[in-house]
Amino acid sequence: MSKSARYCVNCGKKYYPNSYYAYPHGDSWWDGEQWQYNEVPNMHKRFHSQGCMLGWIAMHSLAFANLVDNISHNMIEDNSNQEKG
Repeated sequence: MSKSARYCVNCGKKYYPNSYYAYPHGDSWWDGEQWQYNEVPNMHKRFHSQGCMLGWIAMHSLAFANLVDNISHNMIEDNSNQEKG
């Protein structure tokens, strides 16, 4: 089986999405009773390292902030519409 390499959108470095260092990757936390884990599918990883991901976000901070605001606004609207029935 061949590995599918990608190129980091920030620096162009070749990386493998199934690598631990590819970002974004999942997050884990202890909720008081058990470990919880959010997994990010390999097809969603775009950066070869956390530093490249954070650098890209910093360079595109206005667009990133607008994206987050729009997603948050849409989620709030969806939740309000669901509550109204």
